[in-house]
Parts: sequence; structure tokens; C-alpha cells
Amino acid sequence: MASLVPTGTPLPDTITGPAVFAGDDASLTLGLLAGLRAARKGQPLLIVDGANAFDPFLVADLARKLRMAPRALLDEIRISRVFTCHQLEALLRGRLQQAVQRFRSPAVYFSGLLDPLLDEEVAAGEAVRIFRLIPPVLQRLASSGVLTVCGCPPPQQVPGRDERFTALCETAAWVFDVTRDPDEDVVRVVCRKPQAAEWRWEPQIGMVIPRRW
Repeated sequence: MASLVPTGTPLPDTITGPAVFAGDDASLTLGLLAGLRAARKGQPLLIVDGANAFDPFLVADLARKLRMAPRALLDEIRISRVFTCHQLEALLRGRLQQAVQRFRSPAVYFSGLLDPLLDEEVAAGEAVRIFRLIPPVLQRLASSGVLTVCGCPPPQQVPGRDERFTALCETAAWVFDVTRDPDEDVVRVVCRKPQAAEWRWEPQIGMVIPRRW
């Protein structure tokens, strides 16, 4: 299957993981598009949805733009919704690797990777313990040729935990800041790693901000 993203999407031709898309919620869309670009027919994109923001309507809109049946594109996606930090831990400790092998997936997209660790009911020490599992998993997947993409709007609601986002960016090979100008319907993408670059994207796929369910 050819690339699953519009040719006008402002992304480098080759992105190696781990890659972090930060900024406002438009970063979740750009992260999804980066992951879909790696997917091929019979080799689906795996999505770990910690933001509860996977939007099938956005994917359907994208498919129609590409003159594909929405079901054909949705069939190239496997999604695991993560509502708690311990569900995230279970995936990181082995279930995710098993899924990658089972589906022969070339990419994993983490939507809101840090969100389960920001719940105020999660003890700070517990959040730190689980976070420490993340960098080795990302690096292990990347070293095996699996693209790892993280859509992570920086945390703002839990004081004292934003250092997790900083540490994640330090682990990443690529870091992008994404912001949407609602007045002009333009998305600004700034690459901070591995080298500075900037793009303006006028999306042609309808909705840019995914729904949070």
C-alpha cells in the first residue's frame, strides 16, 4: 500500500523513532498521520490511546480525501485504549511487543502517552516507576525497525509532573511542536530535533482537532 497520508502533510520524507509531536491537540492528528504513513496493507498501525482521542470520523474523512473507502483505511489500524496507568504498564511490559509481532506492525502510535500518568489519583512515585519503563520500550522498538510516534500535548493540569514530558523529549530522536491557528485554519509545525525547521500546513482533510471521548 502506498503512503496513507496526504502528500501535502508537512513532514520530512523519513522520520525515525522515537518521534514526539507536542503542542495543542492538533499534535495528536499529526502524530496519527505520521504513524499511518508507515502502515501498509496487512501491516497495520498499532495505536495505544491514552488520550481517549482516537477519532474514527477524522480517519474516515482522510480516507475519502484519498479516494479510499473509510473501512479500507480503518482496517489498517489496531487500537488499544488505555484508561489507567496500570493498563499502560501491562502493555509496556510485554503485551505491546506481542501485538507488534502478531500483526507485523511497522509503527506504533502512542496518543497521549503521558496522560495515564497524570491522573491526580496516581501517586507521584507510582507515575515515576511506570514512566521509567517507557524510554527502553521506545528504544527497543526503534532498534527493531518499528517507528514509534508519540502525540503528547504537554501536561498542564498536574503541577510537578511536567518533567516527564521533558524527559520524553530528551529520549526522542525527533521532536515537533504543533499549533493550529483557528482564524486562518493553518497548522504551524516546528521541528526542534534533530535540526531546526518550520512548516505551515493548510490541511485538506476536514477536521484537524480530534474529538476527546
